[in-house]
Amino acid sequence: MATLSLRGLTRRFPNAERPALAGLTLEVEDGELLVLVGPSGCGKSTALRLIAGLDTPDGGAVAIGGRDVGRVAPEDRDVAMVFQGYALYPHMTARDIMGFPLRMREVPKAERARRVEEAAALLGIGHLLDRRPGELSGGERQRVAMGRAIVRAPAAFLFDEPLSNLDAALRAELRVELAALVRRLGTTSVYVTHDQVEAMTMGDRIAVLRAGELQQVGPPRAIYEAPANTFVAGFLGTPAINLIPLERAGERYEGAGLSLPAPRGVALPDRAIAGVRPEHLLVALGPGAQGGAAGAAGALDAAAGAQGAAEIEARVVIAEPLGAETFLYLDAAGTRLRARAHGFATPAPGEAVRARLDPRVVLWFDAGSGARIAPGAAP
Repeated sequence: MATLSLRGLTRRFPNAERPALAGLTLEVEDGELLVLVGPSGCGKSTALRLIAGLDTPDGGAVAIGGRDVGRVAPEDRDVAMVFQGYALYPHMTARDIMGFPLRMREVPKAERARRVEEAAALLGIGHLLDRRPGELSGGERQRVAMGRAIVRAPAAFLFDEPLSNLDAALRAELRVELAALVRRLGTTSVYVTHDQVEAMTMGDRIAVLRAGELQQVGPPRAIYEAPANTFVAGFLGTPAINLIPLERAGERYEGAGLSLPAPRGVALPDRAIAGVRPEHLLVALGPGAQGGAAGAAGALDAAAGAQGAAEIEARVVIAEPLGAETFLYLDAAGTRLRARAHGFATPAPGEAVRARLDPRVVLWFDAGSGARIAPGAAP
């Protein structure tokens, strides 16, 4: 186990308009699981390759356990990678595949066998060790690939979207297993993904990248509740946050049929963006609306009746019932909004609704820079 330090890491590819990484600085603590997350092309896999020594930076430094590894060969950096592709030798058994890194390091046969058996037991694949990759499912192959990394007992694990080839159900299952396994081993780990659900559920901390630049780093809850800018706010959360453009009118901001008190104690721009999470937008049937959702909507209406709540008149565009909750997509005077409601008893598409929110839950962003101004303030 070891700390992992990135200092001003920069990588430029020929003919590219911008650097793949632009001065990335991060500190991964001993035993921490850090998730690098962002859209395709943001530089997260490039960062992983630079840590592993599979590519050379144009600037900056990488240190593992306090040792600068800039001139250290990949095989001598004491890191183990798990890739999106399993990269399993088709002619070998799982036992031989997992033991191969130890064999290359001339670890004695008895020690190799012991470490392979221990890793297999940890991953629940002891009964599969004599099968070849063609006889294994996708999830079993990924467990073998993880076992090959585990047997090395490296200073750090590097995961490059290891679950992206799996179906949704298996991905969710292995996500839980992998996070628990890494914490049980206590090995410093960097996990790359474009999936915000994986980032929120797996990481001790999340580092959000965009176009090669670090946008924000912190614990999942802190980033979700206090995003640094509109990009981070929009990237994390399902459904995505509502970003509503508003104009300043005295001590209030107005637009899209919404009027909110201005945040207090901060410099106020003329144009701002109100960020409202879908779970904070409470929906009730509008006047004269009919349908089987009336009872549930009435309960929502009562729940939304907090003093000073702002109200928006809207119409349901589409409803996505998921069982325990339903995602609602609304049209409010041409502005599209997203809301979450409990259960199936929700307004139907085409129905008029009233959406209410407490101004204190609003996140405020500068419309020009996208930077967060402040959380909302009570009226």
